[in-house]
Amino acid sequence: MSTTTGTTRTADAAGAVLRALVGAVDRLRPSPRPLHPRGVVRHGTLLVDDDGAPGALELGAPLVVPAVVRVSRAAGLPDPLPDVFGVAVRWEADGRTQDLLLSGTGLGRLTRFVLVPRRRPLDGPHGTLMPFLDGEGRALVVAAVPTPGAPRDGGVDLVLLSARPGGRWHRLGRLVCPARPGDGDDPHLRFDPVRHVPGALRVPGWAARLRLPSYRRARAG
Repeated sequence: MSTTTGTTRTADAAGAVLRALVGAVDRLRPSPRPLHPRGVVRHGTLLVDDDGAPGALELGAPLVVPAVVRVSRAAGLPDPLPDVFGVAVRWEADGRTQDLLLSGTGLGRLTRFVLVPRRRPLDGPHGTLMPFLDGEGRALVVAAVPTPGAPRDGGVDLVLLSARPGGRWHRLGRLVCPARPGDGDDPHLRFDPVRHVPGALRVPGWAARLRLPSYRRARAG
């Protein structure tokens, strides 16, 4: 059996397990969103710097576009219990919807691939966990950290970073979505980082096979 075939079978098996877990959560807590059931939506601006960071070219740097952000708890646990927070970002460019999903992680060479529960949203770094491929087929990951000195008023103000897996981080841009009176959730807002891959980035085949079954199951819920 070739390495490619083995990777595909492993990804399919893991994807089936994730799909079953999402289904189990949906049966225990029927909801239009088995995961990230409640959140808050903010509107603001996404900026991608033209400074040579991995992925900047593929994202169309220099780029300044309106963005929509949803911040949510993965398991939907109530305060003050810790949970894995998610930051989902959507924007339009070149006539196409583009989604970026980030989850609470670390920034170390290993911890950037590990989920980290926290008590408060945006209280630490968030990352993509799985890599993208750039135009040369090289892997990269994206992360976001709170902007130093930004007000903690419920808005979203994050510095975007990118890196090669295991490499050092580079500034990629910034995401600013102020808190506004009346902001709430949007039950019709759904994100899909596999179908709506940002810019000219690509999702590795094994990562798509791993993620798509659970996304489809969640949407069916």
